[in-house]
Amino acid sequence: MNARMKLAVPLMLATTAALAATGYANVKMGDDSIVPAPPADESVAAPAAPADTTAQPVQYSSRESVTVTAPRPSNDELLGNAVMDRLSGDARLQGRIGVEAYRHTVSLTGRVMSTNQVDRAESLARGVDGVWDVNNYVTARVGNS
Repeated sequence: MNARMKLAVPLMLATTAALAATGYANVKMGDDSIVPAPPADESVAAPAAPADTTAQPVQYSSRESVTVTAPRPSNDELLGNAVMDRLSGDARLQGRIGVEAYRHTVSLTGRVMSTNQVDRAESLARGVDGVWDVNNYVTARVGNS
């Protein structure tokens, strides 16, 4: 790149930005042509402002509404969420329990504080509507024989 090109590129960008900012010309990026805006002479009268200048309410048509869709959760996801809600709502459970559901069978994994909590987690999971079977892989930190 020679010195002339090094000077021409920033100069062209600055000129384009200045013209676009002043509204003097219509500039299309990537197009080398600059079309000047029509001159503002005093012989052309500006359109008259409406007599009533009160704010008008904006009305939107139904075509401008936005509809957001998301994938529907599967039955397994709904069942897993229901079991997680039941387990997290119990104040007698302490530890970490993972929940996976597949075709009405729930698998519990993780560790809790005692063997009583292992049994409690399984009974809570069995009590959720739609659970047919529970695979309990939860281990106890204390009292595990």
